[in-house]
Amino acid sequence: MVGKESLLSEKTLTLISHKLRTPLSIINGYSEAVLSQAAKEKFSPFTTKALGEIHKQGGRMSVLIDKLSAFNKVLSAQEDTLEKQSVPLKALIKECAAKAISQEDEGPLPAQPQSGVKRGTFIEIDCSSQLTLQANEEMLRLCICELLANAIKFNTKMEKTIKVQGTNHGDSISISVRDYGVGIRPQDVSKIFEPFYQVDDYFTGQVSGWGLGLPMVQRVLDLHHGSISVVSDRGLGSIFTLSFPL
Repeated sequence: MVGKESLLSEKTLTLISHKLRTPLSIINGYSEAVLSQAAKEKFSPFTTKALGEIHKQGGRMSVLIDKLSAFNKVLSAQEDTLEKQSVPLKALIKECAAKAISQEDEGPLPAQPQSGVKRGTFIEIDCSSQLTLQANEEMLRLCICELLANAIKFNTKMEKTIKVQGTNHGDSISISVRDYGVGIRPQDVSKIFEPFYQVDDYFTGQVSGWGLGLPMVQRVLDLHHGSISVVSDRGLGSIFTLSFPL
């Protein structure tokens, strides 16, 4: 059951989400409309750049509001009313991989890019097409998308490689996401599942977000009697593993 403090938190998150959506929709709508007239109106380079940045940041905020709504929905979910179905894992992972890459926010190119190094994100999937998992498909999608988004976000390399593996262990099914990014400091590993906690320092740069993604994943695993573990080496990357009992 969700306690009184959690219920208060849900109401607060719902209110924040609702109040932010309306002004953001106006900002995004008008900025897009004005940008579409940039060539016709002959805006100055500065004005065009400023409008583009306004629209870009508005889009980022919309993504954050969606994350807030998703977290609120997962927070209020109850195990006894949770709808589950047989989910084909490989197809779902492919869907999440395509979404993560399409939403990737690429930073500026380095002043002197390394010769022969391509820029882009490459997600390798090792999972049987026959592997299925009894779970709530929407929540499982949220988990995989979140881990893939983090694997991309916390990687400063021009060429990013991410490996996703789905494995049947007989008594459980695991989904692991491995990246080769910045890694996590040992003192941060125990905190990253706390709501609103973010690992932002000189090594990662300031990364936008609410700090709700991993707590949301943890909540989904709790609802499925599963677990999440992380192994990380600073500067070498991290492996996040979701484990669901059969």
